[in-house]
Amino acid sequence: MQNYKFLHHILLWNVFFAIICIPTAGKLIDIMGIPLSISIYYFPFVYIFADIMTEVYGYAVARRVLWYCILAQLSVIAIFEFVIFYPPSAVMTNNQSYVDVLSAAPRLVLFGTVAMFTGDIANNYVLARMKVWTSGRYMSARFVISTLCGQMVNTAVVYIFGLWGMIPTRLLTKSVVVASLTKVSLELLLLPVTLKASLWLKKIENVDYFDKETDFNPLRF
Repeated sequence: MQNYKFLHHILLWNVFFAIICIPTAGKLIDIMGIPLSISIYYFPFVYIFADIMTEVYGYAVARRVLWYCILAQLSVIAIFEFVIFYPPSAVMTNNQSYVDVLSAAPRLVLFGTVAMFTGDIANNYVLARMKVWTSGRYMSARFVISTLCGQMVNTAVVYIFGLWGMIPTRLLTKSVVVASLTKVSLELLLLPVTLKASLWLKKIENVDYFDKETDFNPLRF
């Protein structure tokens, strides 16, 4: 990645939000009687940063940051496993609390990583392609459409596989739909900020990348 002024700041915040979803995604809350993961309130920031990076710096940069997030998640889960299996002190009486919370993380990370990868790639691909097709116009529409695609993919994978057994099967479809719409709604509320941030970064960084000859292979680092 080139030596941009603010890209590393965005990278750090993106990794931060990706990591905090690991131990917290299993906490379920009720929205209109439908069980949803508490992460609906902060995971959308991952997609907001992905939109900004793809719009300003291009698909390849956003893809590399996605890989950094995945590597960070895998590193965190390795530490969680160490914490779970290391014998506690004889004076520690609440070790099982740590085990109960952290033991759910491997499953959530496995499917959460798959969900973030597929959803993020879908989001970035749609946004990058639409930017070329529209010659950079209709930024708001491009952000909304790409976010909807990415969030639907991400939420479906996480809820169907990662939260299977935690959410009753009869409510699973409703949970996926409501969670997706809730996350997209939160991103819509922040859309004016996202647009201004993107335009500001283009000016400050002197870059407005168009993915006309980009290799969209998601497995490239």
